[in-house]
Amino acid sequence: MGIGAAILAAAQVSPKIYPGLNSAVIPNDANLNPGLNVAALGMMTAEDIVIEPLNQLDVPTASEMVRQGIGAYEEAGTVLASTFRRLEKFRDVYDAPGSAYITAKDKRLHGTVIGGAGLGPLHGLAPSEGLGEIRDLVVNPEWRGHGIGARLLKRCLEDAKRLGYQRLYLEATPQMEKARKLFMRYGFRPVTTGGAKIGQGSSMPCYYILETLT
Repeated sequence: MGIGAAILAAAQVSPKIYPGLNSAVIPNDANLNPGLNVAALGMMTAEDIVIEPLNQLDVPTASEMVRQGIGAYEEAGTVLASTFRRLEKFRDVYDAPGSAYITAKDKRLHGTVIGGAGLGPLHGLAPSEGLGEIRDLVVNPEWRGHGIGARLLKRCLEDAKRLGYQRLYLEATPQMEKARKLFMRYGFRPVTTGGAKIGQGSSMPCYYILETLT
């Protein structure tokens, strides 16, 4: 059984309507917006970071942030190829039914986008199928370690329920160790095939599914 078939089996969806996979990203060492100096802004509080839906004026910033984030990984050209393709039509993707992109903005920088996460139907499925996907999750390196990724993921789970999804899927690379721990903390479980171990040191992507949204 292949990787894609295993995910569909876990989600109880017919393979014939599943042509591809996508990705969720929290890079460890991407150099996003290097001109931003969060240290110079002083102590950051939770109130400084606003989590809200994507504003159309922020589309170029958000899509470029994702592009730079995934570009930091050596396997990006293969494992994350579908993400690069999606970035070419970022606005259309997240304007589609059952989809949304959530941003994290720093009020101290007049609402500068410093993180984001996307939600939509699993590729090839209608939203009515109830199987959604979290993807394009990224946090600017200067803002990591403050729980922003967790806040974005939590908001995605809330919006997924509101949009009618019952189950959620996501994909990461083996090098996204912190991201994978975050996903499991929120109830996602890894999907493997034939007992194969997918993890650090592997060039294969890691797949996760949340069976029940509560």
